Amino acid sequence: MKNILIPAVLLIAGYAAQSPAIELDASPAMRTITDRLISEGIYTRNELKALLGPIEIDNGVLELFKRQAEAKPWHEYRNIFLKRDRISAGKEFMQSNRELLEAVYDKYGVPPEVVTALIGVETFYGTRMGSRNVLRSLATLTAAYPRREKFFGNELETFLGLLKTENLVASDMEGSYAGAVGIPQFMPTSYVAYAVDFNGNGKRDLVREVEDAAGSVANYLVVHGWKRGAPISKWLDQPINQQAKKLVGKRAKPKHSVLTMRQNGISLNESDDTRVSLNRLEGGNGSLYFVGYGNFYALTRYNPSNKYAMAIVELSQEIAKQ
Repeated sequence: MKNILIPAVLLIAGYAAQSPAIELDASPAMRTITDRLISEGIYTRNELKALLGPIEIDNGVLELFKRQAEAKPWHEYRNIFLKRDRISAGKEFMQSNRELLEAVYDKYGVPPEVVTALIGVETFYGTRMGSRNVLRSLATLTAAYPRREKFFGNELETFLGLLKTENLVASDMEGSYAGAVGIPQFMPTSYVAYAVDFNGNGKRDLVREVEDAAGSVANYLVVHGWKRGAPISKWLDQPINQQAKKLVGKRAKPKHSVLTMRQNGISLNESDDTRVSLNRLEGGNGSLYFVGYGNFYALTRYNPSNKYAMAIVELSQEIAKQ
């Protein structure tokens, strides 16, 4: 899930503004969701009224969608996550959870420093999981954010089902302004699809159990293409000619062969048929180019931003140095 800096003034403004109640019958998306949950026997109408009836629109959530850290250029975005305190805390997290992270690596092939860095970027190692009520955030975005109504409506419906299947209490579930939950900040659909009971205690708890969180992060990456022992990315220190620049894509999906890269002046050591992407980020003194492999693309499946994925890569490298 996207990790976003939240200006304090926005938090204050969001809660101070007048917040109208969400009318279940007045929102077509909300009405569709509630009718389906009732028809499937997951909730009664009275249960849904009790859960959703008291909810008010969270204006702060709507404001926060206008100011996202991913809008910053790479050299500024990087500084958010490559600070000394986050690196040091990552070292401590790895030391405290060494056996767990090694067990996760043995099963999934995702290195301990990568799992650690991802959790470090998302929630500062489980210490900053968000303070907004997830149900209110998702209901707000479904009822009052038409541009993403379908997406957040699906997340809301999934979350309501998740409350039942995982025996969760809605009032206890706090997360990001976008409705992401727990130590790894999974959206509800990801929680349902990719969370694992890594400690084997019979439940998948991404809020309180670091074992389940670490295992679920690795499982998510593997399902989305992570390969044990494969490279992640490589910064290019060689000049990039105009012909090669045409290979740069907006996303990191590896669609070019190494042979194609060589034919366009970019030297790589992998076999000719290895698939890679060529990517550009904004440095302080101009464009920076790097090659992304399949494992880098897997990181962007967690969050589609190349800056986000590179922050994980560089944070993991700094943690490993410690």
